[in-house]
Amino acid sequence: MPFAAIERLIAFRYLRARREEGFISVIAGFSLVGITLGVGTLIVVMAVMNGFRVEMLRQMSSMSGQLGVQGTSDGLDSSSDLLTRIDAVPGVVGAAPAAEGQVMAVAGNHVRGVVLRGMRPQDIKARTPLSAAIDGPPDLRARYRAQCRGEEDKTFDWGTLEGFGDGFSIIIGRRLADLLGVKVGDVVQLVSPVSVATPLGVMPRSAAARVAAVFCAGMYDYDANFVYAPLADVQRLLDLGSKLTGIEVFVSEGMPLSSTRRLVAAAVGAQGWVFDWLQANFGFFSAIQAQTNVMFLVLTMIVLVAAFNIVSSLVMLVRTKAADIAILRTMGATRATIMRVFLLDGLAIGGIGTALGVVLGLAFARNIEAIRQWLQRTFDIVLFDETLYLLAELPARIEWSEVAAIAAMAMVFALLASLYPAARAARLDPIEGLHRE
Repeated sequence: MPFAAIERLIAFRYLRARREEGFISVIAGFSLVGITLGVGTLIVVMAVMNGFRVEMLRQMSSMSGQLGVQGTSDGLDSSSDLLTRIDAVPGVVGAAPAAEGQVMAVAGNHVRGVVLRGMRPQDIKARTPLSAAIDGPPDLRARYRAQCRGEEDKTFDWGTLEGFGDGFSIIIGRRLADLLGVKVGDVVQLVSPVSVATPLGVMPRSAAARVAAVFCAGMYDYDANFVYAPLADVQRLLDLGSKLTGIEVFVSEGMPLSSTRRLVAAAVGAQGWVFDWLQANFGFFSAIQAQTNVMFLVLTMIVLVAAFNIVSSLVMLVRTKAADIAILRTMGATRATIMRVFLLDGLAIGGIGTALGVVLGLAFARNIEAIRQWLQRTFDIVLFDETLYLLAELPARIEWSEVAAIAAMAMVFALLASLYPAARAARLDPIEGLHRE
């Protein structure tokens, strides 16, 4: 809708209310502030929800792969050429055999149920979230350690992966080490639910394992509940023989996951079934999506209410400017001209509020973790519980398409809110307007 220069001049002159029209400016200001806060809040919340979803996906896929292969109740045969066939699939960058089971970890008076995962030493060293805090490059090592260490003792011994696999050695998460009260070099007793016959009767299998290193993946679930050990030792403890419980498959970035999954399934054949990260965590990511949709709807209502405050400010402006409208009509201004003047007033309030909201929202989203840390230190409150949300830091990911959609939505609301006052101004009879004067 084009606006002539005279229409813009009149519209912006009306927005600069005189002293006796100050109340109208107050209402317009509240409308502008409401739109600003609504748009900014919506951008921040959507950025955090996007960041949470993307970071959880990245962490899960980097720890367990984008695809997984699970065998029958008898497990997968590790002596076959299955790994070779999977590695040969286009798009697959690695396939790691794994044996996994739940065991009890006992250290002194501390007992905790953990997930014991057996892997080859070379696979552990190649898994960045596991090895970075231990033997990674200095910058990467510092970043991963900071996720778990925070402001704690910088002399903490993280151990080394050198010699991992020589004997029953394990690496555990930093938070699990704190829960069990162990450090590098200590011995942890692992008790398996698999029983073994002894002269004293049937007893659970157990093994003494030495803590070789401590990792920090940045996800509370892994850092507090997972124990990694050499594959052969875990197979022996869980009485799996040479069988595997699964194979973790890593796919190169940019490769379509669905087509790669079909190719991997063809390579696996009847030996097992192939699943992707979404199937493995369907309930979790469905809950995140549902929560995102609900929050978007609720916050959209805030923007809508703020935008429709424009109605009251423009209606009062129309009543105040009735004589001016009448004079403009007698001077030749058409109904369409009057309507565009007040539409431009509403769009100006909405546009300025939207622009300020976008700037405010982007500033908060880019610094959300620093803001969270400051608020927690200042007011001694917990705003982001890592034990509940599983991540060590509050993530944020700005999707520019979403920002554009939110800004466009706010402008549409402002336009719709301006239609009734503008139409009312256009229908005003010049004679009636002059009589009001």
